[in-house]
Amino acid sequence: MFFAGLIPSYLALLAFLVAMVLTVLALLRKQSALPTLASHLAKSAFILQTIGVISLVVMLALEDYTNYYVASVVNPAMPGILKVTALWGGQAGSLFFWSWLVSLIVFIALSGKRKLIDAWSFLVLSANVSFFLGLSLFGDNPFVRIWALSDGSLVSSLFAPEAGAAVHKLSIGMGLNPLLRHPGMIIHPPMLYVGYALFIVPFAVGISTLIQKQNDDRLIHDTRTWVVLGWVFLTGGIVLGSWWSYDVLGWGGYWAWDPVETASLLPWLTATALLHSFLLERKRGIFKRFNFVLVLLTYLLVIFSIFVTRSGLVNSVHAFSESTISSPLLAFMCFWLVGSIGLLVWRWKALGGEFEISSPFNREAFFLYTNIILLALTAVCLWGLIFPLINGALTGNQVVLDRGYYDRTTTPLFLLLVFLLAICPLIGWNVVQLKKIGKKLWIPLGLSILTIVILFLSGLRIAMALGGIFLVALGLFTLLTLTIRDGIAVGLPKFWGFLWRQRNRYGAWLVHAGILLIALGIVGMETLSTNIQGTMLPQEKMPLMGYEIEFNSISETFTNPEYMTAEADTTLYKDGKEIARLFPAQHIYPERGEFISVPAVDSNLSRDVYLLLVGYDVEVPYVTLRMSVNPLVNFMWLGGIFLVLGGLCVATTSSHLREEEELVQEEPLEV
Repeated sequence: MFFAGLIPSYLALLAFLVAMVLTVLALLRKQSALPTLASHLAKSAFILQTIGVISLVVMLALEDYTNYYVASVVNPAMPGILKVTALWGGQAGSLFFWSWLVSLIVFIALSGKRKLIDAWSFLVLSANVSFFLGLSLFGDNPFVRIWALSDGSLVSSLFAPEAGAAVHKLSIGMGLNPLLRHPGMIIHPPMLYVGYALFIVPFAVGISTLIQKQNDDRLIHDTRTWVVLGWVFLTGGIVLGSWWSYDVLGWGGYWAWDPVETASLLPWLTATALLHSFLLERKRGIFKRFNFVLVLLTYLLVIFSIFVTRSGLVNSVHAFSESTISSPLLAFMCFWLVGSIGLLVWRWKALGGEFEISSPFNREAFFLYTNIILLALTAVCLWGLIFPLINGALTGNQVVLDRGYYDRTTTPLFLLLVFLLAICPLIGWNVVQLKKIGKKLWIPLGLSILTIVILFLSGLRIAMALGGIFLVALGLFTLLTLTIRDGIAVGLPKFWGFLWRQRNRYGAWLVHAGILLIALGIVGMETLSTNIQGTMLPQEKMPLMGYEIEFNSISETFTNPEYMTAEADTTLYKDGKEIARLFPAQHIYPERGEFISVPAVDSNLSRDVYLLLVGYDVEVPYVTLRMSVNPLVNFMWLGGIFLVLGGLCVATTSSHLREEEELVQEEPLEV
């Protein structure tokens, strides 16, 4: 399988390079259309690269321990699905997989009925594919083999490092990092990568439009669906990563402002701003310059995120170790950054798009406020990542900005964002009178106040929690009230058809509801969550917030040949009544000298009781348990589902339906 994977991969790179040469020759002849042969070569390259990926997957599944990458991420004890998904479990494999995904996006863009890709945009796309595929093949090749030298030592090399060297097959592989053996890790990286890759098409079209001095609506018309789908996949990937962090890392948290986590959030923030400003350009013909900036910035932040993850220059549980590919990645990123800035400066005046906000209290203004907040969040997070790199380069010491920096700087901005989400659906495109807003607002405002009163009388006295829940409730009740008003105006028999035809609008509302639900989960985790840790003997109980956990027994078993399972048998009580049996555990890997915690969770929509086995002794016996009660946390995962579903509703809306919706439905219907 070595040559079956290696040769097609190099041929794919060669095909892309030849296609680039043909495209450059066409441009020198002032032909902006993509040469047919170049298109065919790019499609053929994707097929060749697919053969390479399949070959590597087969090597992983068959445990070919002559391959260095296979030996580092696979062993016989792993289930088959994890052997396959180990493709993206290490640096070499995931980089090869990423280059294939970018090639897949190019293949899809070239195969569409609409002539989306011209010579300039293809040159951008093929340059990116060639760079990442070349980086994989020449910088961190996943087909490198293990060789036994004449002195008995083992080395890794693509071909024989010396005369007499023989390919050596190890008896067993190291296996995948235990932290990555989780259902979320089967889906999370591919979703994140697909989201990243989809943003390359708008980037290429943007570069092409600037170079050719076009001043039409091509950017928004041709790339909106790509941006929406990229946003959907990136959203799903981030939410799955958050769930993995909560369920696997053994600390009960959902977001640690880890450098790689934060880097993945950056293109999501700018893409969210881009979707808002796309709408303004389509409806009002404004923000054209802003849209070009955001299109280019979003993909540049994707490259930056890849750099943070793969350079090895930051300390992160998500990052790969230090690698030789960091310098080429940095140069590649700087090239596109300088080129993008140069093109924007060159074409800035010609782009036009000057505008004046007719009122500080209409939807145009509120979209502008929203985008300012999103970009402020981007700047704050970007500085938190860049500062340690700059400081490390200047002083030799890397100082990572801790969570306190992010909490202090982002919390006020997120609160403002939630406030805007709560009232924006009430604001029309025209100048809005406060009296008219008040007429729409009194029902959701009254229901929100009633909710807070009920919570206060129930014993909740934490001001931050009450304030956060009030904002979320105001936003959710506003969306619900407006939807009910529309249903009454249209009539229930016709409403479901109306809802589907207007899915662009209601999909956006579903996204807003998802963000509000995530905010509700964050309020619960940050203001209401409590925990306790204690060492217990059998039949002892540990209380927390009306719950008690009783320790029954501790056992050690080898249910898997790779690790030993230490499992505590416990009983959870609520107000003296048994409600669940929980079995927190540790998977202990003797060969690796490490373990991972496997939390036990009793879950419902209102809260999680989250139990961790921190320490134990079978002989005594005793256990050290940490129990947390996490109110509202599951609204975060529900909100993530809303985000993805809402984004898909928007993505499946054709341009014809969007135009029809704008004509029929400028604002919520009046009864």
